Order: sequence, then C-alpha cells, then structure tokens
Amino acid sequence: MSVLEKIRNKSGLAIVVVGGALALFVISDALQSNSRLFGGNDTTVGEIDGESISVQQFEQEFQKNLESYKLRSQQPTVDQNTSDMIREQTWNQLIMDGIMVKQYKELGIGVTNEELFELVQGVDPHPQIKSAPIFQNPQTGQYDRSLVVRFLKNMTESNDEQAKTSWLEFENGLAKETESKKYNTLFKKGVYATSLEAKSVYNNRNHTTDMDLVAVNFFSVADSTIKVDDSDLKSYFNKNKDKYKEKLNTRKLEFVTFDVIPTSEDSANIQKWVADQVTQFAAATNDTLYVDVNSDSKFDTVAHPLSYYPADVQGAIFTQPVGGMIGPVFADGKFKIYKVAGIKEDSLFQMRASHILFKVENNDTAASLKKAQEIMAEIRKGADFGEKAAQYGTDGTASRGGDLGWFAEGQMVKEFNDYVKRGNKGDMGIVKTQFGIHIVKITENKSKKTVCAGVLERAIEPSERTVNGAYNMASQFAAASQGGAENFETAVKEKGLSKRVADNLRENDKTLAGLPDAREVVRWAYNAKVGDVSEVFSLGDKYIVGVLSQIKEKDNANFDDVKERVTADYRKEKKAEQLMESVKTAMTGAATLQDVATKLQVAVTPVVGQTFENSNVAYVGPDNAFIGTIFGTKTTGKMVGPIKGDNAIYVANIIRFSEGPQTPDYVPYKSEIMSQLAQRVEYGSFEVLKEMKNVKDNRYKFY
Repeated sequence: MSVLEKIRNKSGLAIVVVGGALALFVISDALQSNSRLFGGNDTTVGEIDGESISVQQFEQEFQKNLESYKLRSQQPTVDQNTSDMIREQTWNQLIMDGIMVKQYKELGIGVTNEELFELVQGVDPHPQIKSAPIFQNPQTGQYDRSLVVRFLKNMTESNDEQAKTSWLEFENGLAKETESKKYNTLFKKGVYATSLEAKSVYNNRNHTTDMDLVAVNFFSVADSTIKVDDSDLKSYFNKNKDKYKEKLNTRKLEFVTFDVIPTSEDSANIQKWVADQVTQFAAATNDTLYVDVNSDSKFDTVAHPLSYYPADVQGAIFTQPVGGMIGPVFADGKFKIYKVAGIKEDSLFQMRASHILFKVENNDTAASLKKAQEIMAEIRKGADFGEKAAQYGTDGTASRGGDLGWFAEGQMVKEFNDYVKRGNKGDMGIVKTQFGIHIVKITENKSKKTVCAGVLERAIEPSERTVNGAYNMASQFAAASQGGAENFETAVKEKGLSKRVADNLRENDKTLAGLPDAREVVRWAYNAKVGDVSEVFSLGDKYIVGVLSQIKEKDNANFDDVKERVTADYRKEKKAEQLMESVKTAMTGAATLQDVATKLQVAVTPVVGQTFENSNVAYVGPDNAFIGTIFGTKTTGKMVGPIKGDNAIYVANIIRFSEGPQTPDYVPYKSEIMSQLAQRVEYGSFEVLKEMKNVKDNRYKFY
C-alpha cells in the first residue's frame, strides 16, 4: 500500500461514508449517464461481428465471473492482478461467444451431460475442480471427490440462488472450454506435412557449401558521408510505405515525477511519537485494541517460536515476562515496540544447529567418515566451524557457515533430529544419514516456549503536510505547462526537473516506464490529443504530470513518426549502392578473390560447412539474402558477385556443394513440421477469425 493510500485510509469514518456514496454515484453515472470517466459519450467496450458490447453488459459478465471465482477460491476479495486476469478472461469469453459458438454449431461440436458430469465429479475432473481449496481434504491436502458431491448436494438443497447461479456459470464455462478444445483438436489433427516439405527441411540442414568470400560491411561507410535531405527521405518513404505501417496503436508520453518522500521533520516527528508510545503501550490494558488502533499492522494473536522474531530482539522477547517491553528498535525503515502479551508451550521443540555435510561418493562411506572425523578434530582444537563448513560443506548451507537456522522437531531426517533433540547447546558430533556424513554442532538449546507479542509498528513515511506539498508542486507545474508541449518543456527547464519518456505505450498497458498501477494515465493518453497536458496523477508514492507527444495508429504510416528509421534505411540503401560500385571496380581485371580483397583492403574469409538453415555469416552476422543467393546458384570454381546482402556486399568463390548423408526416413522431419504447425494453428486460427469478424477492443477507454 502506498503512502498516499494510507493517508486516504486514515482520513476518518466520515470520508469513508462520503467516499462510498460518491463511488455509487460515479458507477451509476458511468453506467447510466455516459460519464466522462468511462470514455466520454461512448459506452461501447467493443464490437464483435458487427454487434456492440456495452460497458453495462461487460461489467455484468465480469461480475458473474468474479463472484464465481470467489466462490471456488473461498476468497471474499481479490487483488488487482486477479481482477485484471478475470476481466481479460471475460473479454475472451465474449469473443468466444460472439464468434466461436456459431463455428461449434456449424461443425456439430458440443458437450453432453455425461461429459459435463465427468468434468465436475468424475474420476479425473477438470483441473480447476481438483485445485479448488473447497475440495481439498484438510487432513491430506489432496483433492477429495466426496467433498464435490457433498458441495453439490448442499447447494441443491440450499436457498442461496446467487451461489447456484454462480456455479451454473462455472459449469457453463467448463463446457465452453471443452468445446474449444474439441474445435482446436480438429485443426491440429488437420495439419499435414508432405514428404517434399520434410525433404526440404532435411536438405536445408544437411546440404552444405564450402567457399571463400570477401565481405565489405555496410558499417565500413560512415553515416556522415551519406548526405540526406527531407525530399530524398520522403521519396524513399513513399516508395516503401507499407514497410513503415504501424502494427499496433501506441502513444508516446513525456512526463515528470514528484516524489513523495519523508522530510527530516517527518522522521523526527515519527521518532518522537514512537518514544512517547512506550509508556502508553506499557500501560494499555487491551493490547489488541491498542495495536489495531495505533500501529501500521494489526495485532498478531498467534504465539510464535523464537525463530519467528528478528534476531536483534529474540533474546529480549524470550526472557521478558508477560507485560515486558522491548524497544523501540529501528530496522527496514520502521520503528517497532514489542510487548509480551502471552507465553505458551508448544507440543514440539524448536531447535537450532549447524552442520558440515560430507557426501558419500562411490559408496565409500568409510572415506567420508574419516574425513569428517579429521575435520571435527581440527575444530575441537580451535579451528572455526563456519570456515570449515564453507570449505568442506557440500550443500546450500556452506555459504552461511553451515547454519541451518531454527527448525521444528521432526523437520529433519530422524538420525539428525534425534541427535539435536538429545543434546545441548555447544555439543558437537558425527551423524550418518541418507544424505551422507554430518558434523553437527548444536548452536542453541531446544525450547518449546512460544511468545505472543504485540508489535506497535510505525514506518518513517511522509506526513500529510509533505504529501500536500508534493501535490501542490505537481499542480503548479501542470498549470504552468498548459497550452502544449512547448510550455511543458519550458516548465521542465525552469523548475530543473528530469523528464522521462514512455514510448510505444499500448492501449492496455498497466505500467508507465516501469512505474506500476498506471492504468489511469494510459487511459488518459488514449483519450488525449497531441500536445495535451495531463492532470496530476497519483502513482504509488509519486505524483506525475505528462504531455502526450505522439500518436501512432495501427496501419498508418506517418513520415515524421518514422523519420529516424527511414533515415537509417535510406543511408543503408545508399551505402549498398556505393559499395556495389566499389566492389565492381575491384573485380575488374582481378584474377583471383585475393586480388579483389587486396584492392578493397579486406581479408578473404574461408567458410566451411555453411547450411541454408543457418543464415549466420562469419564476421558479418545474419544475412538471409546472401545465403539464399549462394544456395540458389550452382556455380563453383569461380568468383560470383557482387552480391548485395542484408548487411554487406559480397564476392564469393564457391569451392563445392555437398549433399550430405542420405536418409531413407523423412518421418521425423514430417512430425517436427506437423508439431510446429499444431502449436501455431490454435492461436493463428482464432486470430484470423477475430480479423474476419472485425473484433474491436475498446476496453482501454474504460479500464
């Protein structure tokens, strides 16, 4: 939870009541009055096959799925990530209903009652049934079919109509998922690879060529030597416009942040508050209520073993009587005061030990035992146990001196557990287990004692005054920036701020240049015009103000947006033309490839065993165009070129082509092709149908 959220949460009951009323008003306004908060006058979340989906319809389906999830998971609330996941599932479900139901009907695909029975309460039910906590046996932690039967019986006899509706929606979802699997299976079973395709894959991997080549890389020509002007670039852009069409809708947002961080005054005030609390906490007669009201965290009613508490307070907590006070202590940005609220005895011991494990190799237990005895003798003479553990230990504890930390009785294997349980702090001996030979040192006395401690916790965080100060700075900046990008840039410079850029921001992104929980900012960017300056947004422990600097729409090609790419491609083209002429000149009168290399002042590179499938060219990199040209010619024993590649101009002398070993069996290659096709067909067929049915996703305007 961010500082800003905490301040809001601690602002009092009146604000909660008012806020709740306001929330109901906003939702009502959004769903009934086309609120600006839900995309202006447009309340269409999306369109599927010519049919519009309203925000009301989408929300109803989402709420059904949300309640169904809560019922299955037995969770009264869900976090934002889960909510986003369910919202995504709801959208996909609506697409499936709008597109796939017709497909299933035409193909005769369905789910029988018998199949649905097996999915819900059969021998091997659906994974969602098997993993649901409500159907896990509390004794074994495993799926228990009888719990499903009991649940369904109780629900049938119940008057809870909402629960029944949610369960029917869930079963309906299982049926739809099964229909989808059947449909995709039809596609997967329909893919086929011919013998010719299998032979081609085999040849591309096994047919090779040996050659010598001269390569003049494009980067050998400096960019500065290629003169460009806008007329040339625009001409090149217009000839290659399809190459620069945007594949996605994106936005570019420039923004500044105003960090909300505690001042020295905030730190001093919190430190004083904590010091004042020691006496009051000690005098409190209801520790639970006192902690719940005054601490950043609620009172923990569980009695814990010593290992649960931080190392710097363990000793004090376990030696104090009930009512004993420890602290304040400061760690990880928080002050804590501990008060012993209760002392209990557990049924199991808590124990602590360190060990050095010598694994048994080649079944030679005697050798490992002898080594352990030698090392233990050195430790008894004064050698450091931790250093020996780091030197000889063969498990993960070696890096921390063999320390196993605190562990409960029965947690370790029997031989190890029994030794530590019998002994006392400081005892050291050798124990043989299934893992090998251990030197075991007991580092603390075992104990069944557990302590329930109230923890009054307060983090050093910005005060409301500091938060308001940061907000005022952000608001003043936003006001000064209104009027366009130039004003925004001027305000950035005048106030000495650091500007950040979020490029290629997509419609449904939830982060902003690494900052989480930025959906509101992204939504604003997709409803704004270029040059618009945003309101002040709260992101975690920051305020941000941004300006929309660029809009890129799918399938559009705008010269100004891609000018840098056009410039790079244009220069590459001109370099290729220039180098082609240089190579042609070098080839004139050249008797050998070495003559060409000498004129061009480059080396001859021998290439052995080059395949068509591997397009990587030595000292150049991937070059499909060159490799394709080489395997497309059968010329050997003389120079071939100049060849324009993707990254260089080449001259080659092909020494030989080798067909490689023959194979009578192309079945594995057929299987490989079919497997790859099967993996692609499920996603690919669905995407094609979405395009055919003109699916439009406008969720970014609302969520």
